[in-house]
Amino acid sequence: KGIQKYFIADDGEGATLQNENITLSLKLEVRGGNVEVTGSIIDKASGDVLWQQTVIDTPAADVMTDGTDEPAAPFITSGYFTLYCYQQFNGSDRYRLVYDNAALVAPPVPDKIAPTLSAIHPTAFANFLPNNTEVSFTATDDEELTDSSVAITLNGTTYTSENGLSVSGTGNTRSASLGNLEINTDYTATLQATDSEGSTTTRTIYFDTFLSSNRVIEAEDYDFDDGLFINDPEPSFEGFYSPESYALQFGSEEIDFHDTRENADAEDNPYREPDGARTQRSRDIVRSKFSAKGGSAQDVYDYDIGDIASGEWMNYTRNFSEGNYLVYLRESLANMHNGGESRLELVTSGAGTESQQTQVLGSFLGELTGFQYRNFPLTDGTGSPVILQLDGVTTLRLHQVTADPDDGARLLNYLVFVPVPDPGLQRATVLGLIPNNGSTVRSVQPTIEASVVNRDTSVNVNSLQLSINDEIVPANITATSSGASISYTLAVLPKSGAINTGSISFTDSDGEEITKTWTFTVEYSSLDPANAISGNGTTSGMNVRVVQAPAGSIMESTLVRAEEQLKKGSSIEIEQETIIVDSTINYSQNESGSADGHFPDDVQFPGLEEAFHADFFTTEVTTYLDLEAGTYRFGVRSDDGYKVQCVTDFSQVNTAPLAFWSGTANVTYDFVVTRNGLYPFRLVHYEQAGGAHLEWFAEDLDSGERTLINADNSPIKAYTEFAEVVQLAPPILHAPVRTANNLEITWDGGGALYASPSLGGPWTEISQSSPATVNIEASGNKFFRVER
Repeated sequence: KGIQKYFIADDGEGATLQNENITLSLKLEVRGGNVEVTGSIIDKASGDVLWQQTVIDTPAADVMTDGTDEPAAPFITSGYFTLYCYQQFNGSDRYRLVYDNAALVAPPVPDKIAPTLSAIHPTAFANFLPNNTEVSFTATDDEELTDSSVAITLNGTTYTSENGLSVSGTGNTRSASLGNLEINTDYTATLQATDSEGSTTTRTIYFDTFLSSNRVIEAEDYDFDDGLFINDPEPSFEGFYSPESYALQFGSEEIDFHDTRENADAEDNPYREPDGARTQRSRDIVRSKFSAKGGSAQDVYDYDIGDIASGEWMNYTRNFSEGNYLVYLRESLANMHNGGESRLELVTSGAGTESQQTQVLGSFLGELTGFQYRNFPLTDGTGSPVILQLDGVTTLRLHQVTADPDDGARLLNYLVFVPVPDPGLQRATVLGLIPNNGSTVRSVQPTIEASVVNRDTSVNVNSLQLSINDEIVPANITATSSGASISYTLAVLPKSGAINTGSISFTDSDGEEITKTWTFTVEYSSLDPANAISGNGTTSGMNVRVVQAPAGSIMESTLVRAEEQLKKGSSIEIEQETIIVDSTINYSQNESGSADGHFPDDVQFPGLEEAFHADFFTTEVTTYLDLEAGTYRFGVRSDDGYKVQCVTDFSQVNTAPLAFWSGTANVTYDFVVTRNGLYPFRLVHYEQAGGAHLEWFAEDLDSGERTLINADNSPIKAYTEFAEVVQLAPPILHAPVRTANNLEITWDGGGALYASPSLGGPWTEISQSSPATVNIEASGNKFFRVER
């Protein structure tokens, strides 16, 4: 699934099995949109299977041992065989893993296959290439190819044998090449081959022809000692101070950088150990300035900034030659499917102090790259390139908007400033846009935020309009010293997963009409309206069941184990089982009256008062929640993990969860209800060892106030019993049928028929029999309705 996303993390007996002379077998099969994954450990000497487990990755969010299932759907695509191993280092135990061979077995090749691409040049994500580099590849197929079978699209322009693409080869093979690249250009190249059957294979590569003479600022070379800088730093040996390098320089917190972590040690920060900003040796392509100093053989490394949290920033001061520049951020984004935004800002005053003022210049909108590094240009809020005019000593700030997720990582390598011709007049534009172009936001209260920034022209604030899906909305627009700010919370929640179009329009000080348009997606969870029960709760409370295993049990700390412990005929021994009805969920394994969490006055987990110990148990809560149509935010604070489900009935334990977490949690989750009713909810919590507590609460979306579900002060009420109300289908009024001078009116489903000469009334009762047919004189206007 991805980094730090585990279907299985075996802490129990499986972890102590044979570790040498074994074969790892991993079988993946696609079945109806699901991926069935079977992992096996086989003794190479005897052939015995030592360990085996199977999991199914479905398009829905699956419960995993660790890490949220985001994105939920499995990856079913073409690609390359890659084996990647890493250790979750715990500070003491290290291991060494040696793979001595790998065998890849695929299903039989079909009779008709798409072309294969090989000998691709340049290497994907290559940087600082000379402009005499050629883009080339070889296509091979089981059928004869022609010169017109291959093409290269370079930065949006498609080249074939008809307009500059060199093609050679005969029979089933064609080689294509394209030269005449421009200097100082960031390239996207799509290589394509199409066979006689119409099957097409494409491959996209990214590279640049930037000049080594361009200004490059390494991400790790941020200011030090209250705004001091080195204009042209030299690489240095790791762990050694040099006056020509930023190595081991002390950055001043809140002046040179802001980081949410405490000071790092050498393992977290081998380049600038005293500072909290985390560095690590880069995995990017080694550049000449590092290899010229001896490279890794001489302990000279390139470094990245990582471990990024929202709001962190670093200042970079340099003396720029007067000119105009496109700016690119070189970074790697692994497991970040929604991308990551970093903003470039200009420090307009207070440089070298804690009273700095900044102005947003643009955004770097990073996209998923895996473990490769790619250039991302500085753009405005809608994705259009921004050209900076720089001259002399300037302090720039790289401000992080998007945090690294728990199961993803972003590594920043360097900024490169590419000289470009004078762009001429630069008009006021839109910057700092949230959500940014092409992004996905998970929220039931999506908010639009943007800044309109003055440049050579200024914005006419009174002309500003925000449109969502072609409809002008009443946005909050405020004039600022640099232009204007816009904010608006969507009054109507769009369909989850649909692409929405936003548009900001205004006139500038020259009277020029400017419109910036972008797209974004809103995603959220919705309860299945089919689960809604029409009725009234009769007995307040929640059914609570606690099942506990004997002391000293060997058990996984997972939701899989929790479900196994709860099911009838479980393989896990039961030491005690307690079933009660409780009003709220505010439990702790400590004595009653403690406050292990947000809410005071905890009570003991049911059954633990009489138990011999306080570990190895699972709690199951089932109840009917009375919910009206609208948006909700619930939350769980727990130790260990949990999951929450809205089910058809309480036997449906495999229903996709509304929310889940592995390990200690203090997490909220939003969802939408489209139909009033009583909804069956199921909460499962598990405890392995150590501390244990569990709170289930609702949070007001406006005030943020939290209340325990079903507490006296909570708007969310829970019931163990209800009286179902049978909902009658609405009456049906059929279209009138003219017969001579009369209208024949027919309706079904009961109720009274009313008629009126106008839609606004007055209404006169005609009949109460149903099903029925009534003849009414057909003169003048007639409006009809049925009421029951």
